Amino acid sequence: MKIKERLVWSPLIRRLCMIALVGVIGLACQAQTKPADESADAIANPSKSIEGVWAFVSETNTETGELVRDDSTWSGIWVFTKSHHCLARMDAQRKSLSPSELEALSAEEKVVYYEQLLGYSGTAGTYTVEGDTLRRKWQISLGPNIVGLESVTKFSVEGNQLTVERTRRSPDSGPAASYVYRRLE
Repeated sequence: MKIKERLVWSPLIRRLCMIALVGVIGLACQAQTKPADESADAIANPSKSIEGVWAFVSETNTETGELVRDDSTWSGIWVFTKSHHCLARMDAQRKSLSPSELEALSAEEKVVYYEQLLGYSGTAGTYTVEGDTLRRKWQISLGPNIVGLESVTKFSVEGNQLTVERTRRSPDSGPAASYVYRRLE
């Protein structure tokens, strides 16, 4: 290559390289980086390990070992932001009727239809994490009797699995249970 051609191409090549470098830096700035050691980050900021979107996997009665329900019959999504959570779960086998099908039902059949729609639970509120303890304060709930109350449970995150251990709240409450969720994001 002649010296004259090198001088012509040199500024062009430099500009292309600069454009490519700016593009790489721009992409790097947009990328979400994960800490090199996520477990160290989770220890430093425990709520980070629980932040995200989780799908319901199973509920087990820990007093009897019985599987209460799993994702073949129930669907659920639990979202944790930095300070708030929102949980919605439902019977995945609920039936849906069109308005005309619903109109054709007798009064007794309508009661049965609407009762099966009650296979749903939903709560939302704030939360804090202290070690392996999850404290949730309910601000919204399908069941109004728990609004304003606090739930204290143990939890663990291993890989893409969140496990929440609920103890029996009182002798008259439901049994102790273990809930498993799978990370979606």
